[in-house]
Amino acid sequence: MLVRSPGFTVITVLTLALGIGANTAIFSDVNTLTVRPLPVADPKQLVALTAQQAGSQLLVGFSYPDFLDYRKQTEALSDMLAYDVYLVGLSADHRTDRSIVSYVTGNYFTMLGVKPSLGRLILPNEGQSPAADPVLVLGYMYWKSRFGADPEVIGKEVVINGHPVTIVGVASRDFHGVYPFVDMQGYLPLSMAAVEPASQGLWSDRNERDLLVLGRLKSGASLPQARVSVNVIAERLAVLYPSTDQGTTVRVDPENQARPQLETNLPVSTNTINALFLSLAGLVLLLACVNVANILLVGTIVRQRELAIRAALGADRKRLIRQLLTESELLALLGGVFGVLFGEWTSRLLSSIRLPMDIPYRLDFSFDWRVFTYGLGAALLTGLIVGMMPAYRFSRADLNTVLHEGGRGVTEGVGGYRIRNFPVVAQVACSIMLLIVAGLFARSLRNAQHENLGFDPGHLVNFRMDPTEIGYDEAQGREFYKELIRRVQVLPGVESASLAFSTPLDYYYNADKVHLESRPPAPRERPPQIVYNNVSPTYFDTLRIPVVRGRTFTDSDNQTAPRVAIVNETMPHLFWPGADPIGKRFKVGSPSGPWIQVIGVAKDGKYLAPNEQSRPYFYVPLVQNYTSLETLQIRTTVPPETMITQVQREIRRIAPDLPIFDVRTMDQSLQGINGFFIFRLRTIFAVSLGMLGLILAVVGVYGLVSYAATQRTYEIGIRMALGAGRRDVLRMVLGQGLVLVGLGVVVGLAGALVLTRLMGDLLVGVSASDPLTFAAVALFLVLIALAACYIPARRAMQVDPMVSLRHE
Repeated sequence: MLVRSPGFTVITVLTLALGIGANTAIFSDVNTLTVRPLPVADPKQLVALTAQQAGSQLLVGFSYPDFLDYRKQTEALSDMLAYDVYLVGLSADHRTDRSIVSYVTGNYFTMLGVKPSLGRLILPNEGQSPAADPVLVLGYMYWKSRFGADPEVIGKEVVINGHPVTIVGVASRDFHGVYPFVDMQGYLPLSMAAVEPASQGLWSDRNERDLLVLGRLKSGASLPQARVSVNVIAERLAVLYPSTDQGTTVRVDPENQARPQLETNLPVSTNTINALFLSLAGLVLLLACVNVANILLVGTIVRQRELAIRAALGADRKRLIRQLLTESELLALLGGVFGVLFGEWTSRLLSSIRLPMDIPYRLDFSFDWRVFTYGLGAALLTGLIVGMMPAYRFSRADLNTVLHEGGRGVTEGVGGYRIRNFPVVAQVACSIMLLIVAGLFARSLRNAQHENLGFDPGHLVNFRMDPTEIGYDEAQGREFYKELIRRVQVLPGVESASLAFSTPLDYYYNADKVHLESRPPAPRERPPQIVYNNVSPTYFDTLRIPVVRGRTFTDSDNQTAPRVAIVNETMPHLFWPGADPIGKRFKVGSPSGPWIQVIGVAKDGKYLAPNEQSRPYFYVPLVQNYTSLETLQIRTTVPPETMITQVQREIRRIAPDLPIFDVRTMDQSLQGINGFFIFRLRTIFAVSLGMLGLILAVVGVYGLVSYAATQRTYEIGIRMALGAGRRDVLRMVLGQGLVLVGLGVVVGLAGALVLTRLMGDLLVGVSASDPLTFAAVALFLVLIALAACYIPARRAMQVDPMVSLRHE
């Protein structure tokens, strides 16, 4: 029967394919983010532990001494591992590459149950003391790309950040590490991290909270039990070590629900974002279902005589309803097949996205059995939904009347019109919700791109480097950066050059506890944790960040001078309200550290994300707070891209083997994952779903009004024969359509107010209930719907009364 109506079949299958395809594509993203387990033993037993300190919104990791205490004392976890992620310089075969590696505890691979592809992995008894066991396990893909899958690599000595290590194995092919969305290139014992200058306090300092921790639930232990167990230990450590652990609470989450890792500190949970987009995709599928249900309903009305004859020949009503549901399920399964193909194509397109960063990230949105199962379930449910309405309509029909009338002049009655009118209201309502969400995201993206970021990104170019990757110590690193700035500043086309540990909206940042001289914490109160940056004196000129009070850094703020800092405008408002911040003092990290005096106040800006709320922030001189990892930022008087080759040449002249990475203009950097990339991706998703919903809604409205006008041809002919004008016919047909559209708009606006509550923290410069967006979308949809209603209404105006009456 479907083959006998090819046009109907193709339109129906394609409509369902769009709805099911959109859902499978969104679910494939959700599957990668929070559903798909790690390729390890018993992944459902893995939990992620993160710490949060009182007075801070930031999630932090664990110190190594704290990790040992938690691992020894917990009763709900059978084991715990810790790791940290570093970017290092790996030198082999007379070439130095920048690689991302995990420094891991000895039980890392055994707890996860990972097997080697070649050689062996790190052993539980390795890495027990600083600098011990200099061994390296390569990631499988890195082994193939860097060493050509050479099996002779086992036993080969390479150099990492100037320290020789021996390659002992290659991880399994399907294991990419436990750090989300990164293809880890190597694994070293945690003991090797302790030799790095930036990690000297790793082994003993409880303030060094850099370790990421995973645990495995004991057999029979539940997640609530694990949460209670670790927080009992947290309270115990707070008593034993009040200066470092007081006020610390620990979160325990299933590993797959803790992605991405804590460094991102997203303002909205991944689960909330997933729920929002799954809801939007569900609205698109609902629109597709309603459209197809209306088509099938019309077909059932046309087929009433056929179904009545079947009944007369012995088919009972249940058998005929099963016939209708079987047809709808077959259509839905066909739509599901094409929908899955469409969704897989979309997911491959998303997987091919290239972000402006040098980290080997891994966006794998490929389909697995979970996505295919989801697609099959969506198709079966869709078939049931679209078949219920025609089946219900048929179940109420009087088959005897149909047979006696012979199909002539059969009308649907009030109930039939209501059945068909309700889906149109639902279509308009769903469409307006989709369009409002799309409109809010589009306005948010525009606002984010035009918002004052607190600095001028134009004509800026960045070069990131770390001299420890070629074995430089602190003295050599300081000299390298000093010489680099001297050389770069005299290049033609350079207006200003500076150094900084992090750049705005970057994936690197510093954060530590701040102890205020004039405001000591109350008992059991944690000092606030504040994000800061290490910068050179010319940083504020290069980025054009205004210093509104006091002074900027100078060359005299050196290692022998008193420690100084420049704070942003929010920090004095929070900690010294009404007082002059110049001259105020605080300490960073340990309360026994040196006092740092405020010498200036800089304008507020965006530091970690475009949509972040105002946060306290401060700057310290790089000379007084040396870090080997630095970003060279250059403001140019010429197009910044033209300076890249010259600057790289100068760097090579000073340090020929030094890897240079994240080389891009500031405008390009702002398109990264901490910049506008997520905003743009959300907007593309929302606008695509909104336009798809709009098309389906317009088709539905047009189909209903057109069908209703056709069904009323006889009535229209009589009205016109009795004196009704063409304007009266136009008003009647348009009125019917616009009443339904108006009801749909009202319902949709109410639904949008509920749905957009999930979006509050995802938007920049626009409210989730923004009246302008709501009004503009409503007006736009009414105009589009009016156009869709006008075409069949105009056709109805052309009815010749004599022809219509003679036809009946």
